[in-house]
Amino acid sequence: MIIPDEDDLLKSKDPPTPAPTLRYPERAAGRRLFSPLPDYETSQALAFNDFSDSLITLHKPPPKRRILDSRFWKAAVAALALYIFLTIAIGIPIIVKKTREAAQQSYPYYPSNYVLPRPNKIPSSQYTDINDINYLDGVFPVCNSWANVDQLADVQNSLIGTMQNAISSNGQFSITSNASYLSMNIVQGDLFVGINPNTSETDATVSITMQASSTGLFDQTVVCLLSSTNLTTLSLLIPENLALTDQLLFNITLLFPPSAIPSNVDAFATFLPLFTQTFDDFGNYVIFKKISIEGPVSKIFATSLQADKMLVETALEPIFGQFYATDTLTISTINAPLTANITLYNDPDSNFPTYLEVSTGNSDLIANVTLNSPSKNSPLRPNFLANLRTFSGATTASFVHDSSSPPTIIKLRVENDLGQSDVTIDEKYQGVFQVTTKLGNAAVTRGTAYSSDPWAQDQQRNLLLDYSSPVRTFGWIGWGSHPEFDEQQGEVVVETSIANCTLSFAG
Repeated sequence: MIIPDEDDLLKSKDPPTPAPTLRYPERAAGRRLFSPLPDYETSQALAFNDFSDSLITLHKPPPKRRILDSRFWKAAVAALALYIFLTIAIGIPIIVKKTREAAQQSYPYYPSNYVLPRPNKIPSSQYTDINDINYLDGVFPVCNSWANVDQLADVQNSLIGTMQNAISSNGQFSITSNASYLSMNIVQGDLFVGINPNTSETDATVSITMQASSTGLFDQTVVCLLSSTNLTTLSLLIPENLALTDQLLFNITLLFPPSAIPSNVDAFATFLPLFTQTFDDFGNYVIFKKISIEGPVSKIFATSLQADKMLVETALEPIFGQFYATDTLTISTINAPLTANITLYNDPDSNFPTYLEVSTGNSDLIANVTLNSPSKNSPLRPNFLANLRTFSGATTASFVHDSSSPPTIIKLRVENDLGQSDVTIDEKYQGVFQVTTKLGNAAVTRGTAYSSDPWAQDQQRNLLLDYSSPVRTFGWIGWGSHPEFDEQQGEVVVETSIANCTLSFAG
């Protein structure tokens, strides 16, 4: 073992350092173990950490720039506004042009596009309601006021009652019955309206005869008549739960006086199911403003009916007669033939055309129409609007002008589904036409009848075909040259589905 010298022990192995010596102070004596203040080392560490965080905060990188900023949205809005402007400035004129070209290729324009409301019916309940009849016009009705009641010598011991009353020949008239299909072959009736052959009569008269198959049925049936100065209503109330052996027979006769001063009838309405309604020629003795003749399973015959507005409607039974209207005329049935001789008058001073609608189904339709509008100048609007329709039946129609009438403007449409259509137009017609079928043949012919334009005598009448094929033909007929489109021109459209259709011009 080597023992160092004392001199060696006094010498320092490391040379002295000129820098001051850093000594951490000893933990203070008496410091509490759980003091809330940190010790020196902890304070230094916390101070250093705060300093580092502040440096990091001062040197934060700038935020990233968004791709879609406000400038992008401004540019997008400007582009959209430019697109809308170009669409309006360029697109709309192109669309209008294409639409006009398509319209010219597919003309004529259907008359149904001409806006005109369908004429309103004259509801019989407006003038007679069995439940409220006591309050009409402040007059009480007279019910079952039979002048004579007799018993027939038949097996059922039927009763027959009769009555006759003088009534006013002016105002409103209503004749109604509550019979229905359930009463078919049980309830039957006849209505006759005409002129009294007795020239001395000054009032209208109504005669009623009712025959019932039993006393109980006779007593249960109610016949009410209400008559005042300007209102006459006749109501037939049929009892319910009729037996198959029951039978009711009615006979109603209404006669107007043959007075030199005509009777003025504001409204004449009937609703008589299961009746046969017959109207005589009234001549100049009665002036009707509105006529409404209705009743399912009701045959309707008219020798001559004239009114401003007229509705004739039934079902399962035919309509035959002569009708004259100045405003609107509607004739309709179903599953039964319809034959009508019609005269339409249009006032040149009126702002509206005269409207005609004739329709049936599963049967034939025959309509012979005479047009009259004594205008002194070329009309500026349509004079007549006409619609004819049937299915599973033939349509035969003719439209001619009255000899005293100059050429008029008519918008006509004839529709048929399964039957053939033959339409004839006289030599005074001028305008466009179209004949169309799907599985049949479409044809347009022209006769040799001569006519001249009353407003341009030197113009020649021509027929021009714009398009012709076995299933479709359209063109123009008239005096002078073919106008591009003119509201002062007529329109005729004839359409069928699987049958032939023919449009014939007299000249």
